[in-house]
Amino acid sequence: MMQFLKTRWQLLLIGLLSMALIATLVFFGALGRVADKPSSDGRLRLLLTPAERDLVLNEMRHLLATVQGIIVAAQENDMKRVAETARAVGMADVRAMPPEIRGPLIGKLPIEFKRLGFGVHEDLDMLALDAEALRDRDHTLKQLAQLMQKCVACHATYAIAAEGGKNSGE
Repeated sequence: MMQFLKTRWQLLLIGLLSMALIATLVFFGALGRVADKPSSDGRLRLLLTPAERDLVLNEMRHLLATVQGIIVAAQENDMKRVAETARAVGMADVRAMPPEIRGPLIGKLPIEFKRLGFGVHEDLDMLALDAEALRDRDHTLKQLAQLMQKCVACHATYAIAAEGGKNSGE
């Protein structure tokens, strides 16, 4: 009987420690962090190293170029090219990012920033599938307009600050 109680307490302790570890990882890894004070225009300031900042801004420019490519392809009613362009920056593009970059950076970004960003990549995957299946330019443009709402929301909410806290002119 004593062995049973001892094992039970050990399992309970392991469970509590595991929950504490998960809570810590979620708090520091999923929530990310922002500067104590917002930017001069009221946006939350992401605290990134210069290399991380460059990575995030490069990703945003890449997404913007993709949107422009989708618009041109849709204007020409080339739905195959719409699908190819959108799919190139879907979730597979996110998963292709090297873990040594993705890991630390993802841990620094706030959960809502990640939701918006991953949502854009997921929406691009759906846009690609619909462009192939429906071949409906108007539907594609509606999807693109909805996707762009996430971009606008993100840029209206966040600015990038140097880790010292100053805005870095994005």
